[in-house]
Amino acid sequence: MKKFYAFAAAAMVAVSANAQALYMTGASAAAEEGGLPAQWDPANPAEFEVVDGNFQLEVAGLSTFKISTVKGTYDETTGAAIWDEYNANALGCEYGDEQGVAVALEAGNDANIMCPWTGDWKVVVAGDLSTITLTTETPAPDGIKLYLRGDMNSWDNIEGWEFEQLSDNVFRFVFGEGQAIAAGETFKIADGGWAKYNFGAGEDAMLLLEVDTEIFNGSNTNMTLEEECNGVCWFTFDGNWVAFSNDPDFVPEFAGNVGVNSVAASNGEAQYFNLQGVRVANPENGIFIVVKDGKSYKTVVK
Repeated sequence: MKKFYAFAAAAMVAVSANAQALYMTGASAAAEEGGLPAQWDPANPAEFEVVDGNFQLEVAGLSTFKISTVKGTYDETTGAAIWDEYNANALGCEYGDEQGVAVALEAGNDANIMCPWTGDWKVVVAGDLSTITLTTETPAPDGIKLYLRGDMNSWDNIEGWEFEQLSDNVFRFVFGEGQAIAAGETFKIADGGWAKYNFGAGEDAMLLLEVDTEIFNGSNTNMTLEEECNGVCWFTFDGNWVAFSNDPDFVPEFAGNVGVNSVAASNGEAQYFNLQGVRVANPENGIFIVVKDGKSYKTVVK
């Protein structure tokens, strides 16, 4: 009889564990391509399967997501989705840059979980909801792809608005013919899936030209410029600074020698920069960096 009760108790535990549901909303490929059926709809999320006692879900083109043990609802009057219950029962973490690692989940953490990179991910959550593990056969991208995304390009991740990565931390975007950000247009610096990188402004969203401004990953505040810019934009992860200028040869101080070395003087004409990387039209009385024919060197001007 004791064995019967022990078996029955074990069966009840298994049934209880399997009765727990787990749901996902997020940014992914289209549903017909293997992505989430309703993306960011908490009232119609994708449901995990229970496989070998763990929760498992495979999603194509997944970049960022949120998981919860409870579905959201719809407002009966407006039909709008209500996130309150979904967020209150959410499980979150900061996953990191490496796949295949079991990361501890925190109950009540409703922050989005960002994949190491956009890809076809298998998401496995432990049966006791303690950890989450992400794995994929989608190769990691070569470098970091960042874009200027805003009113000027319908907020799309367009190849023509992609930054050039000059080093691990420094990025530059040179505006092409017909490209500009008008004064007052809102924009951000983000990756292709609004996932790992999504930089916006602080309390003051207005950026001044040729002034370094700190911006913040995950900020909900869009940026604007004081005046139209069609020259160059620089960005660095080292402190998260951005700077704009209508002079395409402008190099901000935070870009340092990386920025200076990336500037190619045209027609063999020498260009001069101070030691902070700022271009100097008429150098005198000091040490300067000269860029000519794709090469750079220091010189003393008296």
